[in-house]
Amino acid sequence: MQFEPLIKGRFNPTLMACGFFALFIVSAILTARCLYADGSYYFLRVLETGHFTEMIGCRDFAAYLFQLPVVVALALGIHGMPCLTILFGIGCFCAWPLAMFLCYHMAPRHFWLVMLACAAGYLNTAFMAVGEHIVAHAFFWPALFAILFVRPLTPFAAVSLLGSSIVLMRSYESMLFLGPVLIALLIWRMAYDREQPWRQAVLGAAVVFLVVAVYIAWIGVKYPNTANYNGFKHGFLREMEYPAWTVKMSLLWTGLMLIAMFPPAIALLRKPTGILFSALVILGWGLYPIFEPLRINPAVQYDCRFLDLLVPLALVPVAVILSVRPQWLAAKTPALVWLSAAMLMAQSLWHLSATYQWDRYVGNWKNMLAAKSGPIFLAGDNVFNKPDLSWVDPTESLIIGPSNVRAMIMPDQAHSWQPFDPLKPQSLPDLKSYGLNYTQYTACLNRGKSLHE
Repeated sequence: MQFEPLIKGRFNPTLMACGFFALFIVSAILTARCLYADGSYYFLRVLETGHFTEMIGCRDFAAYLFQLPVVVALALGIHGMPCLTILFGIGCFCAWPLAMFLCYHMAPRHFWLVMLACAAGYLNTAFMAVGEHIVAHAFFWPALFAILFVRPLTPFAAVSLLGSSIVLMRSYESMLFLGPVLIALLIWRMAYDREQPWRQAVLGAAVVFLVVAVYIAWIGVKYPNTANYNGFKHGFLREMEYPAWTVKMSLLWTGLMLIAMFPPAIALLRKPTGILFSALVILGWGLYPIFEPLRINPAVQYDCRFLDLLVPLALVPVAVILSVRPQWLAAKTPALVWLSAAMLMAQSLWHLSATYQWDRYVGNWKNMLAAKSGPIFLAGDNVFNKPDLSWVDPTESLIIGPSNVRAMIMPDQAHSWQPFDPLKPQSLPDLKSYGLNYTQYTACLNRGKSLHE
């Protein structure tokens, strides 16, 4: 069996990898993974206000992307909680599918680079769906593809570049580093490419938007949210010392990709043993959450968000080579396509497996919330119910439980802040317009209060 038919024949690794990725996205939306951790709180805030709600100022556009489908639905009079939850999931998980679509449409020949960026960056950080770093990394790629690979600039590429640049203006503080890279490439292209005035105007407008993005990111870094800054730093140091499973596997696979740049390794990949080895690695890598469900620890993925900065910076030189000296990598491209696709398959399968465990967890919660009454106290031994994240448990209870609220999961420990106090009826959020009724729950709280008086 030769390697080339695997790329050009019936078995298309790019198509298969994107299929795995699409399955992960759909499963994450349908199982309400958007509610994990901070997602529950921001969804609650949109429901309470009925419109876009606050996040950190320098990240507003990323927040608006997450919230847009729900805000539109509310404006149209849709108030069913299950429907709104799915729409919030679409907002939270749409950034990368949209960015990948734009990149493939602009330069399908170099799409393997985006698959690699998605697998090594996004899918190592993606379990908590609400993360503005995700948006910054995603829309970096359409901007880069439009600058490097679309000559002359087409209307589609122009819209993609301007749209991505606008989103990046208020996305994440990582634009302090990613923005100058795009600006430098834009200026280089404007200086050396002789294009029509409207194309030059588009490139110039993108420069302005990205300069604004860098300035806003600088303000965010100069006046940081202390908790977020410390979390980013500590997460980076911890992952350098004790990398998570997906990060370890990503590093090993990246090493294999570097080895595959040499002809003997490419020859080995062409053999059936090379394909079989890749398939076994994909299965072992991707099914790990099924084999070891108690060791998933999805919270670690948030600590890995620095990868959404390091991965694009590391891959920009490769993109530049593909633009100015494509012949340097031409002979190696089939192997790079296959290995990038394999990595995307493995990471997507890992998320599918982890989503299966999440769905079981949510199902258990739904059964408890339907069968019990009053406050429910759980031990914090579940991988999704860590004590330091349990402040969102009451909020998740309201969203996934019955509309006639009978019970609520309590936080595992005292937190300095939480959206509302689930033990105080007057503190409960007003969600009557979404069909939530607290009569049974508050009656249970009052009975408990009477017993203690």
